[in-house]
Amino acid sequence: MRYLQNAEYHKPQGPIYIFVGGEWTITPGLLSTGLTHDMAVENGGMLYYTEHRYYGQSWPHENNSLTVAQLQHLSLEQALADLAYFIRYQKSHNPHLNHSKVILIGGSYSGSMATWMTQLYPELIAASWASSAPLLAKADFHEYMKLVSSSLQLSYGHNCTERLEMGLQHLVELFKANETESLLKALNACGNFNAMDALDRISFFNGIGNYFALIVQSYSTYIPVLCNALLRQQSSEEKALQNVLEQLYADDTQCQDFSYQAMLQLFEEHSDQSSGTRAWLYQTCNQFGWYTTTISDSNSSSSFGSQVPLWYFEHLCRDSFGAGQTSSKLQANIARLNAQFGGIAFNQSERYREVIFTHGQLDPWRALGQQHGNQAIVLSGYSHVEDLTSINVRDTVSMNLAKLRVMSFLRRHIAAI
Repeated sequence: MRYLQNAEYHKPQGPIYIFVGGEWTITPGLLSTGLTHDMAVENGGMLYYTEHRYYGQSWPHENNSLTVAQLQHLSLEQALADLAYFIRYQKSHNPHLNHSKVILIGGSYSGSMATWMTQLYPELIAASWASSAPLLAKADFHEYMKLVSSSLQLSYGHNCTERLEMGLQHLVELFKANETESLLKALNACGNFNAMDALDRISFFNGIGNYFALIVQSYSTYIPVLCNALLRQQSSEEKALQNVLEQLYADDTQCQDFSYQAMLQLFEEHSDQSSGTRAWLYQTCNQFGWYTTTISDSNSSSSFGSQVPLWYFEHLCRDSFGAGQTSSKLQANIARLNAQFGGIAFNQSERYREVIFTHGQLDPWRALGQQHGNQAIVLSGYSHVEDLTSINVRDTVSMNLAKLRVMSFLRRHIAAI
């Protein structure tokens, strides 16, 4: 496991703060800025940033291989065991850390890890802060795209979501009527795209949905820009979205590959030596699911044109990792994971008392997180992991108060005997 550290403000037996790395490459930035850094400075703590196996430079195999055989060592349990080993090693090899209390901080999946560590290794962890952490594993995560739509409406208003849905339905009708030739030409689509192929069609609508989801989840301040672009179109309500998409894609010098094969290529073992896309898909295919469907067989739920079913992602998993990657295997692993860690149906007075949870109100991932109780904070007007930064006068009062609550919660566990 690769890690970064900042010890310039550490006092003997001061607390250990660990920002837990997730499905990304770690960089030094969090060692010198952000709320975790600020808490370490305030309490004279040692600050570490750990990297998850199979991401960044933390490769278990010398050739950085991502074959199915070598990916078998990628799992939540293995990653948590790495973290436990790291903590024990640091404490046993540094006399100044022997009796230091350990505080974990994580965002998104790494926030889930910080939570679950308190159950698997309670003797090692004093407290954790989980920002935007999904805790319930499920394959058919239809709630995600529905919350993307709700967040657009909450941020901007009904006019934006109404025009978006009308635009998506217009595109659906073009595909149903086999009248996509002019659309695909206007979008600068590559010639390999087959509008009659179910996988290509689903990939097209999945890509459009992902564009809006990315704005809502990671760039929520741009929601007004996005909605304004939709609403200022002088065309009919139905064609406004098509016009916006044309503006996005038409001027690109390369054609836009909307095909299923283009999606599949993102996850090939030789295509991913640094981004983590194949490793993360492997984890979702084997333990978490979290597939952002827009039509659900479980409860007739639909959104964003209702064109992306669960079987599409199951197909992607099989094509990426072989015939042994079955839906029944995933469902069994999901059931095992939720039974072990409790999903979101737990009483926090009995379980995860050492964890404080924060979620952005606009964040679609909050549907799978702990949002209720005295140790959960939902931040109005914010999205995914936007609370990890330092206290800032440009933030809302409620955001800065939430950060103070987090700091106070963790400080109490450091001070507890």
